[in-house]
Amino acid sequence: MKNDEGNIEKNQERNHAVQYIKERFSHYYKHTDLYTPSRLGKREWGFFFFDSGGMQRPVAFQTKKEIKDFLIKKCPAHVYYSSAYYERPEVPMAQKKWLGADLIFDLDADHIKGAENMRYEEMLNEVKKEFIKLIDEFLLRDFGFKEDEMLIVFSGGRGYHAHVKNPKIIQLGGHERREIVDYICGTGLDENTIFEEEPFDMTEFGGKPRVKRKVKELKVNEAGWRRRVSEGIIESIRELEGMGKDEAVQYLMGFEGVGKIIAEEIYSVLFVEKGGSRGINRLEHGGVDIFSKDVYLNPFKRMFYELGVDLKKGETDEPVTSDIKRLIRLPSSLHGKTGLKVMLLSRDQLDDFDPLRDAIPPKFSDKSVRIKVIRPFSIKLKDETFDLKKGPTEVPEYAAIFLICRRVAVPIIWS
Repeated sequence: MKNDEGNIEKNQERNHAVQYIKERFSHYYKHTDLYTPSRLGKREWGFFFFDSGGMQRPVAFQTKKEIKDFLIKKCPAHVYYSSAYYERPEVPMAQKKWLGADLIFDLDADHIKGAENMRYEEMLNEVKKEFIKLIDEFLLRDFGFKEDEMLIVFSGGRGYHAHVKNPKIIQLGGHERREIVDYICGTGLDENTIFEEEPFDMTEFGGKPRVKRKVKELKVNEAGWRRRVSEGIIESIRELEGMGKDEAVQYLMGFEGVGKIIAEEIYSVLFVEKGGSRGINRLEHGGVDIFSKDVYLNPFKRMFYELGVDLKKGETDEPVTSDIKRLIRLPSSLHGKTGLKVMLLSRDQLDDFDPLRDAIPPKFSDKSVRIKVIRPFSIKLKDETFDLKKGPTEVPEYAAIFLICRRVAVPIIWS
């Protein structure tokens, strides 16, 4: 009987929480100038709601006012629109007639090593670092997209999106978009494409009359993956140098096929000064002719190629980028699991952007709201740290909305 009463109380609390959040979301949408995607009438829309399961789709709108009225009235938890353009977006998929799609990149905590052990703030910071690498090193530098061809968006939850609207990519199919992901992630690279080689005639040294390939140099001055991995190799070697000899030798011995003799020789060639120079200094200018024998050169190539790729590869969600009919969050909408704004950003704004400060809607005030904390929780919002213990307390409205959306708390008075 006591369990039944407890379940009834929890359900009542959850219903109150839903009603409180819907009222605050409706208030936000009523007083917010919503972002309107291009070719509005050609997009499909989809919605998840707080008090019902499943996505409502397909939906189509012709005007910004229609969208705003819908959001004010329905107060969805999540708002999505299609990256694709359709002749008839409101009908089932088989009847829509696909006209093209923006190129979407999605990066969130699922792609960050160790994210499951990070605090929310730490996770957001690490995701942003990887997203900046994706934007700067791949989309802007390697692919040559211009910033005014992209939308840079904080998702409101655990990551970031980039929407590329360059006319040349609108008609790309799923296969071509997967190739873009492969390039970013370094899939299919070969160490022999990174190390430039030149013919070497063994007969000059009394060998058999055959031509062998000899490694010539790192491609530190080229574009694309040759330069990127070359930079990664140098950075990895610098990290190795910082370990000290004993730790570095043990580290090298952790690679398959590398024993103590080979590890010590590689370390010596890289870091011990001989003839007034060290191998690392020659490598920094591209030269890899520092090893006298392939028995040392080959494991060096294999190990540091792997380290260079791992250090310099990008991250993005392959199913999102390759999907030519993807639904993506609407900038300026609210995220139902945080109450944070899906924020449209410039590249310059991204550097100093703090989601837990800058994505809190100004419409959510500082007035006190009474809540019941369900479990101990600590978070920094708008530069104020909240160390919350289980039980009743008061917090500013913006913090209450975040905590209730995260299901850390429920409102005590919600009207």
